[in-house]
Amino acid sequence: MPLINRSSMSIHWRIFTPDDRTRAFGIAPAYEGTIAAGGQAGIGYSASRFQLEIRDRPPLSVIPPSRILVPAGPPGIVGELYRSSDMLEYLGGSELRLTTHEVVDVPGFLPSTHGFRFANSFPANTAHVSVRVGSVDMAIGDAANGLCGGMVYAVRDHFHAGMPLPAHKAGPVSGVLYEYLVGRLYDSFDGLGWTEYLRLMSPGCSAGERARTAYFTALPSIESDIRNGAPSPIGLVQVNTDDPFKVGNNHQVLVYGFERNGRRVRLRIYDPNHPDRDDITLDFDTSVTPPVFSYTVPPGGDGRIYSFFCHRYQQRQPPPADQIPPWIDFPFPNPLAEGANDIIVANGWLGLLRIERVFGNRFNGTIYGQRMEGEWNPATRAIRFTRFLGPGYEQLYTGVLELDPETRNLTGRLSGSFQEIHGDVTGQASYDWRAAPRLLVDGNGWQTELRLHRLDGDGSVAGEMYGDAVDGRWDHAAQRLHLTRRSADANYAQEWTGRRTDGLTFAGDFQEIVRGVRQARQYRWMAFDRR
Repeated sequence: MPLINRSSMSIHWRIFTPDDRTRAFGIAPAYEGTIAAGGQAGIGYSASRFQLEIRDRPPLSVIPPSRILVPAGPPGIVGELYRSSDMLEYLGGSELRLTTHEVVDVPGFLPSTHGFRFANSFPANTAHVSVRVGSVDMAIGDAANGLCGGMVYAVRDHFHAGMPLPAHKAGPVSGVLYEYLVGRLYDSFDGLGWTEYLRLMSPGCSAGERARTAYFTALPSIESDIRNGAPSPIGLVQVNTDDPFKVGNNHQVLVYGFERNGRRVRLRIYDPNHPDRDDITLDFDTSVTPPVFSYTVPPGGDGRIYSFFCHRYQQRQPPPADQIPPWIDFPFPNPLAEGANDIIVANGWLGLLRIERVFGNRFNGTIYGQRMEGEWNPATRAIRFTRFLGPGYEQLYTGVLELDPETRNLTGRLSGSFQEIHGDVTGQASYDWRAAPRLLVDGNGWQTELRLHRLDGDGSVAGEMYGDAVDGRWDHAAQRLHLTRRSADANYAQEWTGRRTDGLTFAGDFQEIVRGVRQARQYRWMAFDRR
């Protein structure tokens, strides 16, 4: 590398090995020298990376004694590491200007082509993932935070195996793919994961230690991975607390490229919270302490990044593609079409909203088995209908047909609130309701639609899913749904039991019944009106 002396005095330089903490002697006489004012010299080290010290005269000078102008680093600590490809300018005093520009990416990797198509977002009632620490089960995030570490590890697994990722557009909640992601999440917290998060997120960890971990431990490891064609999993420390239960508020991402321009560094990142985005970067300056990290998207936790570290990734073979059920796109039915049987929940009561006749923008039918009349506005998507419960008692439902926030298309879902009307007096209280023509079911990873044809006042239920008839009972007091799926094989059936957790979301387990014998194994299932 060229070292240019732009000061008005001569300087003496010495090189130390990358791991020399004492710096009592240079590597050898060949790795030190003097540069006159305005002059320059080519310096470097065969191992490429090195520490550099600048003095006003050779270190053995006695009269006057040699004085350090630019120290290689703090006493007992490895300092700034330079490379033979850099350019340094000494500007006088203690100021060095580093100029280097290097761009290295993992060949062939982009989040839009090698990342999952779904975001790191899972339903609020997805089973929490936890690890045992002493006598306490500690959650790794919560269901809303998802499985970022598992997704990051899985992406690297598939990339190295040369296998395409599953084409799912929403995160799995059961089955082989879900279990694989959960397993890889556990793997990401083995070894360094837990201890590094706890160390770096502690308020007792100094800004200098956070900077050293990111700049001098993690960054060289990331660069080594990238140069070897491997995306590098890193942990982003996003909280400043000693509370171990906040570990899940941190985040894991995958670095697939870096750019260096002097001390300024940019990491190119696959962030599982933001699928299909090739523009997410983490920027910082290795001369700044406390470290300041600029992220393309707002980070979670405290809303800032305090440090980052490299995970000790170990490759694992992904499950074979034929073991993962395929993704299915189900079209959005029209909930206001003539003959629609919409599943509705209003103030905790589950039932059916039946559309029997449609006249332009007006419709009638039944809700909870009682007469209903209403209308909707195609321009505003507003809907209103009245439920007639008896003489002098009605309920007025108002709401909207929901739009998909990305495609701006109708989703087939209805939501709003209702009020009670006694005589001519409208009650002040309002209650939430939502409805959908079908529920999307994920049973052990296999997707289908659950459509109900009957939900009587006594709780009796009938419908279909996976092309088979189902019947059972809705227990309002327990908010539990019991279904029996009956196949064409008289010797085979399935018993499904689940609890309504929120809105039109259900979660539970199912078991197989073979020749009248209930099998021991339980499989997870969930149902939603949205994904």
